[in-house]
Amino acid sequence: MLREAWQAFEAWLADHSWAQLILRLLLAALIAWPLVRWQGLVGLVLALVPMAALIAVPLTLSGFDLLRWLRKGHLKRWNGRWYAFHGIQIRLFELPDHTWLCADDVFRALGEPVDGVVHERFRNQFGALGYREPPGETLVCFSEAALRRYLSLRSDARSREFARWLERDVLFAHEKRRREAPFS
Repeated sequence: MLREAWQAFEAWLADHSWAQLILRLLLAALIAWPLVRWQGLVGLVLALVPMAALIAVPLTLSGFDLLRWLRKGHLKRWNGRWYAFHGIQIRLFELPDHTWLCADDVFRALGEPVDGVVHERFRNQFGALGYREPPGETLVCFSEAALRRYLSLRSDARSREFARWLERDVLFAHEKRRREAPFS
């Protein structure tokens, strides 16, 4: 029983470099304390060598973990798909049948107001083409067909520019990826 608990603790400790760092700092302090009490400043200098050896690896691993977390943390809500139209992020959700684009992001990019009335109006107008929550998502999204239809009804310059950007930079790349590596 004690052996299994120790093995579970070792496995947990191997996955958490920050915990290794804390334990090694405590061990280094336990080594340094008697040396400093016994020899003073000379003892502190003597204790620095084992302290450095104890904390070098977990300190390095903790730094890499922190950098990895900082690099990936802000991208989680974008589902690994990051696109921007004039600095406005557009969330995409790629499913086997279509690429879905977050309706709130599209409205914000086009300068449209976003509220419950707008969503209801669009649900009535484009619901059959695909204005709803895609399977497994909680955001209201446009399907490719619904968004193309909506953009074809608009005649302002920003909508035309958005439609060109969407076709050229976003949907073309997703369609190519879908043809090359279809979902299984």
